[in-house]
Amino acid sequence: MRLIASLPWYDLPPARTGLDAFWQQLRSELAGHSDLEWPAKLERNMPLAELWACPGLVLSQCCGPDLFTPAARSLQPVARPVFAHLDCEPGHYFSHIVTVHARLPARPRLVVNSPSSRSGCVALYEWLRRHHIDPGSVVISGAHARSLEYLRTGQADLAAIDAHSWSLLNTHDVHIMDNSTQALAPPFVMHVSAPLTPDMLAEALMSAVKHKGLGIGISGLRAAQRQDYQRSGCNISTAEVY
Repeated sequence: MRLIASLPWYDLPPARTGLDAFWQQLRSELAGHSDLEWPAKLERNMPLAELWACPGLVLSQCCGPDLFTPAARSLQPVARPVFAHLDCEPGHYFSHIVTVHARLPARPRLVVNSPSSRSGCVALYEWLRRHHIDPGSVVISGAHARSLEYLRTGQADLAAIDAHSWSLLNTHDVHIMDNSTQALAPPFVMHVSAPLTPDMLAEALMSAVKHKGLGIGISGLRAAQRQDYQRSGCNISTAEVY
């Protein structure tokens, strides 16, 4: 079985050196528990649905709502990060509600990164409902960075951007008008058939965070269970969002 590791959620150019160092530390921790051939490098090219379906997936990430989609049915949540620089409850995160306009149109056109994204989609619709704003059209960009480009080029009026990724993105000419409510941070996950236990991965993650976590903006970990995300409202369907 080929083993695979990925850290796709914040794998943007400014973060890659830190992510690689974090994985090498984590790989070293795992090697101390088993003589398996742990991946030498992070996987960066495989589509998420294909990646999450691999029985040899020893580490990855997903959004809370992803856990309730067919693509992620075989993922086991292991832990959630405590983001070092976010002003929120440990193990949580939030999104910036952003635009390029001084004043929003009456029915703003939305851009979301993915229908199953908590930070880029669910958080945005929650914010709209809270402020009694009816949206106009919606387009799916595929990534937070592309959502920002949709705003800059006038193809959309409003987006929600993961606050942890904000400093890693090109945010010129885009301003923060508000923040979303807090939600459980995206979990570290593994395939249920991967050749390690959740406890083994959680222990290795804790040690890696201790030694290399601040290099990727993580100061600690909290437990993560699928039912925690269900209770927090992350099992929202695409039909509910739209």
